[in-house]
Amino acid sequence: MRAKTNSGPKANLLNGSPRLSYKPSRFFTPKKLALLSTVAIAATIGLSLFASSSTSQSPIAPPRKPVVPVVTARASAGSVPHLTGFVGIVQSLQSSLIRPQIDGALTQLVFNEGDLVAKGQLLATIDDRPYRAALESAQAQLARDRAQLKSAESDLGRAKALRQQNTVSQQTVDQQTAVVDQLRATTAIDQANIDMAEVNLSYTRIHSPLNGRVGLRQVDAGNTVRSSDANGLVSVVQVSPISVVFSVPQQILAELRAHSRTGAGADIEAIDREKQTVMARGKIVAFDNQIDSMTGTARVRAVLDNNNEELSPGAFVSVKVQTGNSDNAVAVPKIAVRPGPGGSFVYRVRDKVAERVDVKVGYTNDDIAVISEGISAGDTVVVDGHSRLSAGAQVEATSQNAAADDPLGAKGATGS
Repeated sequence: MRAKTNSGPKANLLNGSPRLSYKPSRFFTPKKLALLSTVAIAATIGLSLFASSSTSQSPIAPPRKPVVPVVTARASAGSVPHLTGFVGIVQSLQSSLIRPQIDGALTQLVFNEGDLVAKGQLLATIDDRPYRAALESAQAQLARDRAQLKSAESDLGRAKALRQQNTVSQQTVDQQTAVVDQLRATTAIDQANIDMAEVNLSYTRIHSPLNGRVGLRQVDAGNTVRSSDANGLVSVVQVSPISVVFSVPQQILAELRAHSRTGAGADIEAIDREKQTVMARGKIVAFDNQIDSMTGTARVRAVLDNNNEELSPGAFVSVKVQTGNSDNAVAVPKIAVRPGPGGSFVYRVRDKVAERVDVKVGYTNDDIAVISEGISAGDTVVVDGHSRLSAGAQVEATSQNAAADDPLGAKGATGS
């Protein structure tokens, strides 16, 4: 008799192979699911048709380009000097270290340190007693030898008279002639000794060899000075006019040399390197005769008025030199010119619209740029706000640049 097998879930668990069985839900029947899918597809198609019809009736406007705030300036026309900056060294046109030319005791210093002295002015004295005595000795020696010469000339005259009478020999006359010639030479030496003694005596009074300003004294009165002293007594330097020597690259040397021959082409200015103020003005007076092969530069000397003595020998100064000139030039602030892959360009503003214009720059300095091609005088260009600009952008000038009406007002800046 076969045992009855239990086929429910409990039996499956007991047999070690559980199998779950699910009954279909009474609500989500296959027919209902198919109906819901059909309704969803119909709704999607209806929404798409409604959206397309709405779009065709009211199109969306494209987004407006933003207005870019910029700062503008106006290009102006005028004469622009080409100015180039260098660093120069101030040098005195004349400088002298006063040294004693004889040995002796320094008796007096007739100046105050820092005094402005004139050429020939007495500066110091040296004890002159030994040199005055030497002069008197030389003068006495000359007087003695002249007396001897006078006696010898008388003897020679008598010997010649006696020779005409055949009383003395010719040898006697010749000997007396030699004595006279010797004494004449002796008196000439005595006169030279006197001249030397007078020169040495004059060295006891030391005078300024030039117009200038004395420095600090190196020795005090009462000390013994010698002609071999290296430090001397004091220095005197010319302070007005004064010179500035600077080096010019060989690339612009010919241009500077040619321009310096014109009326105002040699004008230069010495600029205070810290305050950036003009200290003195002058002209180029000389060019060196060769170019330094190590640096490729040539030295140039300029002479400047220094009436206020703002320039001191040995000081470094900035020198502004004119190397050329652009007549009837169109100039804009330098910041308006922008570099690009194809060259320089500016943004020109017309009817509040920016347009990119390629330009050719003839000359620039720290403040302005001379435009040889691209724009004309009176054009408005952008000087600030380039970062958000593009060709065709709407712009609005929010403020006026300081150099807008006259960018050439900054033409005195150092050029390049």
